[in-house]
Amino acid sequence: MVKRYIPDVGDVVWINCDPSTGNEHKKRRPAIILSPKQYNKLTSLCVYCPMTSKQKRYPFEVAIDDESIVLSDQVKSLDWVSRKAEYKTKVDTKVLNDIKNKVAILLQIV
Repeated sequence: MVKRYIPDVGDVVWINCDPSTGNEHKKRRPAIILSPKQYNKLTSLCVYCPMTSKQKRYPFEVAIDDESIVLSDQVKSLDWVSRKAEYKTKVDTKVLNDIKNKVAILLQIV
């Protein structure tokens, strides 16, 4: 029996963002998971930030590499099962901490 993948904190996944509306990201795109595996498994939901390759130098962007930017000011929750989350890779601890710090600043919880 094949084990079903369950997203975990720091995972970079491909997620189907359609349908979307307004300025929300569309289509299938990478995202970084911020919620723990236990929560994601229990609820079939996950908290994440979308990623893009278009750097605009906004203060809440976090660069993963030369081509990938995490938009830490666009925290979202979605059903990762119905959106067909697919594991891509895992970010290193420094990048994950940078993302968490920017989210905390945005939400004024630091």
